[in-house]
Amino acid sequence: MISEINAAIKQNDFQRIKVLVETVIEEHTNTFSFDAFHADNTFKQLWESMFLCLTVESYRCIHKQCLTCIRLLSRDKTHLKDIVIEKHINILLHCANLVDNTLCIVITTENTDIIVEGLKCLCNIVYNCDTAQEVCCSNKTVDCIILRLRTYFEQNIPYVIKYFDIKLLFLLTAFNKDIRLKITEELHGLTYLTEVLDNILRGTIEDSSKNNSSSLQEENVLLSCEILKTLFNLTVIPKSESTVEDDYSIWIRLISILRDLLVTSNFVIPLFQDNIICNVINLLTNAPPTCLDQLLVKSHWCEFDALKVIVNFLDNKLSNTENPTYEHISPTLMVLLKGSRCIAKFRCEVRQQILPPLKDVINRPEQGKTLRNKLCRLLTTPNVSLRDLVAELLFVLCKENVGRMIKYTGFGNAAGLFANRGLLCKTSNPDYSSDSEDSDTEEYLTYKDQINPVLGCYEPPKPNPFECMSVEQQEHEVMQLVSKMDKLTREGVIQPCKIGDDGRPKPIEHVLQLQEELMNHFTNIKNKDGPDDESD
Repeated sequence: MISEINAAIKQNDFQRIKVLVETVIEEHTNTFSFDAFHADNTFKQLWESMFLCLTVESYRCIHKQCLTCIRLLSRDKTHLKDIVIEKHINILLHCANLVDNTLCIVITTENTDIIVEGLKCLCNIVYNCDTAQEVCCSNKTVDCIILRLRTYFEQNIPYVIKYFDIKLLFLLTAFNKDIRLKITEELHGLTYLTEVLDNILRGTIEDSSKNNSSSLQEENVLLSCEILKTLFNLTVIPKSESTVEDDYSIWIRLISILRDLLVTSNFVIPLFQDNIICNVINLLTNAPPTCLDQLLVKSHWCEFDALKVIVNFLDNKLSNTENPTYEHISPTLMVLLKGSRCIAKFRCEVRQQILPPLKDVINRPEQGKTLRNKLCRLLTTPNVSLRDLVAELLFVLCKENVGRMIKYTGFGNAAGLFANRGLLCKTSNPDYSSDSEDSDTEEYLTYKDQINPVLGCYEPPKPNPFECMSVEQQEHEVMQLVSKMDKLTREGVIQPCKIGDDGRPKPIEHVLQLQEELMNHFTNIKNKDGPDDESD
């Protein structure tokens, strides 16, 4: 096949080249590994032949086919680093109209297909090859992309070009830290990408007023997700002090747009809905906590609550995943934690949805289908990072009040957090507003005195095991228990502790020290546990 293509090139037989290349394309549309081509050097020869055709202007009628062939070959990164050179990247950039500030915005019906195929090739090669990343980050590639995206809606540029422009920008910002700084500080990329998002949203709102439907179209969802991923890359870098004020104003505007995107996601099919909410939440993890109050502002065109969308997203993730991972749900937890710790109203809103006034006191906190139940189950997960993050969120929602945390989660579930933070002898944090209104439900008040604080639920009275025993038998059973615990302690199986002055567990010398310590601790907490409150 390759010999026939080379022979056709020498004879300038365009039609023959086109037929042969289309045959290769048809045979390898779903191929991602070209092992057979590598064996006899066909891969490199075909690669060079396609680029040779792209350099000849008279071959323009077959440039699209050549680019498609290159795109298929670039899926296989086995030897890509060895054959890709700067000249190849420059040829592809020329095809994608990304070499000159004046040409990059020239989009016609004649060159659209070639631009798209050129962008697809660049995306593949940049993803798989370091050389391509270095070349594109050292020339005017990003300058041209930023300039072109500024004209997206003025010139009515086709969606597919927008999509692969942003995808290429995302890949470059993912692999190169320096290019992020250039885009952010020199090219004002944050502002222009935010403008594109705003235009997408504005178009959706205008369509909804005409058609009585506020649904994001599939194309707009996919484009928005690529923009959100690129914005994440650009905002993950620390900013200099001189740009803090500007960043704050950019974030305020950006979060107001993200809020409307969250609201709009309710009208998107589930697959796209999860995609856009996930990317919005990832971006919000980079936002300054003080800006998150923008999520509380009601949209002027829709009655849905953006913060509720985030909480529901967390609830759905926990419902659909038997063993959630840290990577899976940590971004959502981080956003809720950042906002709740910094903004009182934000904390109040989140608390109403995660820790509403307690009614179910019969079942353990980790039993049930509510979001509180699901999060309490994670307090004992072996995934330490996830466990600590969940515990931190619940503790902040309880205004860092030990008694209230025990009320909602049970001491057994929260003991790890208390021990790590030295809170086993404390009850509240003065950094939060004081209790102002009793919000205990009738169900809670009815069983309050019979709730086992370790379990976090009502425990019916149990028969006294010593009731039918004589004093001598009781003493014998107690000493048997003490003897067994002492043996386990001496053998290193367990290490009984008491609560030290710093609020952390301290090893004890003998198990008999436990009784007085434990009774004093729970009596102290029960006496100091004030009523819950609604306000923050």
